[in-house]
Amino acid sequence: MLNLVRDNPIIAMTLAYVRTRLEPMRETNERGASAVEWAVIAAICVLAALAIGGAVTAVVTANKTRIDTGSTLPGARNIGE
Repeated sequence: MLNLVRDNPIIAMTLAYVRTRLEPMRETNERGASAVEWAVIAAICVLAALAIGGAVTAVVTANKTRIDTGSTLPGARNIGE
């Protein structure tokens, strides 16, 4: 099977073209993050922001409910005490 691929001139030429185009990319010493890495970092930041926002919303909603029902907030003193 491998000989059939190598014996076909079109496939051999295509392989040679692809190898010559990919070889410089392999040799370069890449510094910094690629676009995919930046996208992953951005996605992690967005998920962290959503988690923190959800936690803050839950605390605010719980305290709002306590205020609406007239109970005291944790650490707060009642007026008149």
